[in-house]
Amino acid sequence: MANNEISKHLALSQWIKDNIDNGTFAIGDKIPSENDLAQQFGYSRQTVRQAIGTLVAEGILIRKQGSGTYVSSLAERKPTEKTMRIGVITTYLDDYIFPGIIHGMERVFMKEGYTLSLGITYNKPSNEEKCLQQMLQSGVDGFIIEATKSALPNPNEYLYKEIKERQIPTVFINGYYSHSNYSYVVMDDVKAGSKLAKILINKGHDKIGGFFKSDDIQGHKRYEGVLKTTKKNGITLNEDAIFWYTTEDFKYLFGGNSDDIILNRLQGITAVVCYNDQVAEAFIKLLNRKSLSVPKDISVVSFDNSFLAKHVVYNLTSVVYPAKAIGEKAATLLLKNIKNPYKIQKIKLEPVVKIRDSVKDINIHDKQISN
Repeated sequence: MANNEISKHLALSQWIKDNIDNGTFAIGDKIPSENDLAQQFGYSRQTVRQAIGTLVAEGILIRKQGSGTYVSSLAERKPTEKTMRIGVITTYLDDYIFPGIIHGMERVFMKEGYTLSLGITYNKPSNEEKCLQQMLQSGVDGFIIEATKSALPNPNEYLYKEIKERQIPTVFINGYYSHSNYSYVVMDDVKAGSKLAKILINKGHDKIGGFFKSDDIQGHKRYEGVLKTTKKNGITLNEDAIFWYTTEDFKYLFGGNSDDIILNRLQGITAVVCYNDQVAEAFIKLLNRKSLSVPKDISVVSFDNSFLAKHVVYNLTSVVYPAKAIGEKAATLLLKNIKNPYKIQKIKLEPVVKIRDSVKDINIHDKQISN
């Protein structure tokens, strides 16, 4: 389906939701037929069918064989006693980006009288399941969730189905499950990866490696940005120089036993893109163990612009992670969803790169040699 068709079916879905919300279509009402909607909006029958199918899947509409499509009873937001609690589930809490996220949320929610119920998954689906079960049992007015292992099939779909059925507003941060239709606030990781690749290419690097997380969607998106930009500039990434790791692999990958294997695969590589500053720190420690340095022997760029990038790890060039802004925007968006549970909004923040001294300018170096 073409992009304009996708936007049309989303627009039509939202129009139907808005008319349910404002009472134009009441619970049990029959909505206009596919033919009528197609004629009214000038859309194709396929686009109208897609829009209605999306709302049927969400439980907002129900098809009756031989009769038509009706507003489901699930579209009625049943009045429940407010708890004034927001369930916040993140993969970690003490890592460098999360205090800023939580602080941003608290600033928004405290003004409205809400408190936060915090849950931590340590990027394990079983922990996410426990957090969701406990919060559904105790009661919350909404969720802000960082998806766990967001690049993998989600074993907790049954709980998210319950959240949908109970019409509990939910906003995802950082990552999201690909087959779910929820509001989210994320950094545009594809653009972020692209910006880092452009910096390396402009400095003369055409032999680029990287470390990317395979079980979280951010790792895939960041790699996608690097891949698209290098390819656009006629550069082919060496697959041997791209390392994919899971949450559980990290300590083994950089524990010391794999140093020679990693360096052998990076032979001839002049620059490495790291999934985040923690990976960059671990990689640079590996280089130091082998008497190699940044950027003299190899250039390194990263994501998050944490305290590690600024003070600990060789003045890293790193993408700024807007932790506070993501927390504030997610909280603000959730408050809107509490008032209108059918309003789905997907926000991608524009990435900004903090340039420091971890990238060697090969162009200058080559000129000096030629002279």
